Amino acid sequence: MVKQYKIDEVASLVQKLQERKNIILTNYSGIKVKSLSDLRRKIREKGGEYKVVKNNLFKRAMKEVGAVQIDEHLKGPIGVVFMKGEVGDIAKVLRDFAKEQDKFAFSLGLLENVVYSGDQVKQIADLPAKEVLLSQVMSLINGPGTKIAIGINQIMASLARGINAVAEKNAQ
Repeated sequence: MVKQYKIDEVASLVQKLQERKNIILTNYSGIKVKSLSDLRRKIREKGGEYKVVKNNLFKRAMKEVGAVQIDEHLKGPIGVVFMKGEVGDIAKVLRDFAKEQDKFAFSLGLLENVVYSGDQVKQIADLPAKEVLLSQVMSLINGPGTKIAIGINQIMASLARGINAVAEKNAQ
């Protein structure tokens, strides 16, 4: 017979998976509780949630929501980061934490039901922030238009100088 606390935990995980489609699995073995508490706080500030899960209960929750099966990665102590929005910001927090804690590691990421390896999640963390990328794209889009405007302005200024020179010559 299944115990009630397990049913409640699976229901809680199902709710989290439905609310927050993106997750990153981590291996937290050997990390002190105080350090994990600091990590949880930093992730919460970015709009995510870090939760230590039991592998079997997490497998059940993943099946219930119809997510990609990642059973081969659910071994050992697993911590899951549940995210709604910006994956990059939270991935950066995890990357920085992994630099401080040698034993902390990315297992994989499940972003919009696509599985990414731990190395791919690290690459996502290394990308510039969304605002930086948008400003870079906008400068690329804006660049040719700006050059055309400057060129047309130079032509008009040259024309005006030429007309002015002819007018001064005729005035003499």
